[in-house]
Amino acid sequence: MTLDARIKNYDPDRMILIPDFEIPQLNRQRLIRIYLPIDYHSSNKHYPVIYMHDGQNVFEPALCISGMSWQAGEHLDQIQTQGQTGGIILVTVDNSPLHNGLGRMNEYSPWHYNPIPELSGWSDIKQSMGGEGEAYSAFIADTLKPFIDQHYRTRPEREYTTVAGSSMGGLISLYIALRYQAIFGNAGVFSPAFWFAEARMCDFLNQTAISYPLNIYMDIGTAETSDQSITSFPSLYLEGAKRLHRQLQSKSTQINCSLLIDNKAVHSESAWARRYPEMVLQFYGANAS
Repeated sequence: MTLDARIKNYDPDRMILIPDFEIPQLNRQRLIRIYLPIDYHSSNKHYPVIYMHDGQNVFEPALCISGMSWQAGEHLDQIQTQGQTGGIILVTVDNSPLHNGLGRMNEYSPWHYNPIPELSGWSDIKQSMGGEGEAYSAFIADTLKPFIDQHYRTRPEREYTTVAGSSMGGLISLYIALRYQAIFGNAGVFSPAFWFAEARMCDFLNQTAISYPLNIYMDIGTAETSDQSITSFPSLYLEGAKRLHRQLQSKSTQINCSLLIDNKAVHSESAWARRYPEMVLQFYGANAS
């Protein structure tokens, strides 16, 4: 079956919504979406868990600016039906509605925006963004994951626990996996916006001891941009991903970091939807190491 990112086709009976989940680290509440595997209610199995950001974009085409979602639930169902995985629980956190939606930039970076020369003078409002990522990361690791493990049949071990997201969500996913290595064994880093604070991310990686095996999926399109008027943006996305990939690979033999370069792919949920199975199979497929 060919999936269409414009059409919602997940099973609503396996979708659980928690509308006002407390984020004590930020004194906020957020909608949590939990999507259960096909056989969750007909078995006693325990399942790996993928935690994702921008939850509304993961599932709901009508809530995305592009009109297309990740179709992550549909992909997980299809992959499980084909016998490529034994089923996976998907947990997502909607992004922040603050600052007309730019609040996600605060929560998805531990550091304030550090503009590189190519972006000097671009979007002055972003100058004050970032810096809440440490608190948000602590929420995922210390509040949300324990709740999910307590209330659902998970495989709580780190090798069965993934954090994933795109753009700024890719940046914070990599940070969480490095910051909480004892909890997360895998990170899905889609189209990472390393341009937001690349120097700080590089310094953090340099200073971080790698104590556990880390499996990282990273991808990037060659036509990604956050502003069509800035011609250097595609190169900023592409080269930033390449640099961090090289640094991760050279950092430790315990890090396995793939890099998928998607020719002519743009910065959109439809591109992430198309590549999503690549990540899932790298971590949980029948041939996953």
